[in-house]
Amino acid sequence: MSNPIIRNIPNAITCCNLISGCIATGYAFAFDARMALVWIITGAAFDFFDGMSARILHVSSPIGKELDSLADDITFGFAPSAIVFSQLCVMDYPPFLEPARAVLPFMAFIMAAFSALRLAKFNLDERQTTSFIGMPTPANALFWGSLIATQSRWLESSPWMSCVLIMLVALCCWLLVAELPMFALKFKQWGWKGNEIKYIFMALCVAIIAWSGFIGSFCLIIPLYVIISLFTQSAKTDGSKNN
Repeated sequence: MSNPIIRNIPNAITCCNLISGCIATGYAFAFDARMALVWIITGAAFDFFDGMSARILHVSSPIGKELDSLADDITFGFAPSAIVFSQLCVMDYPPFLEPARAVLPFMAFIMAAFSALRLAKFNLDERQTTSFIGMPTPANALFWGSLIATQSRWLESSPWMSCVLIMLVALCCWLLVAELPMFALKFKQWGWKGNEIKYIFMALCVAIIAWSGFIGSFCLIIPLYVIISLFTQSAKTDGSKNN
């Protein structure tokens, strides 16, 4: 049996992810979307290294898998929902929605529920070993953190923007669980052939970050990721029909 300390290193890193999500949520409720996004990014880094450490140390376990999903739903489900909730609390609403002002911000937490559902499906879906079916929860969280951290003035420019935000929440909930194949930045080999889409996407990401800055880039990069995934799948479908 492996050393208990070594065996629990991945779980400790996963707990750091969960704590990062809790801190992000605290900043979200304090109306500081920028710091909330910083801690979501921190959680994403821990999420990357917990799986890597488990593979390197050969200590993967069922409990680690369950803990990882719990941490991910806090950091990439509940925290972004709290960011949207806080934003909806300070926005103006069209006259016909004003009577529901006290209730509407809580609709943001539907996204946390869909994130949990997406994570549960991911744990059971054997098709998602090298790619994704539906939008990954970290992508959703980074999009919302970036959008509200950098575009809050635009979102507050018109009462009708609250309707846009609520519809965007509904769209993201659907994308989280939709049967839509999306590529993952996982490489079996580093050559160009077979990795064209990944390299093109990464080059576009660098250009977007250079243009909009790191914090503001994710609200552009994530929609680009979804669009490229859909375009790639459409091209594959058309190609298979022609063959």
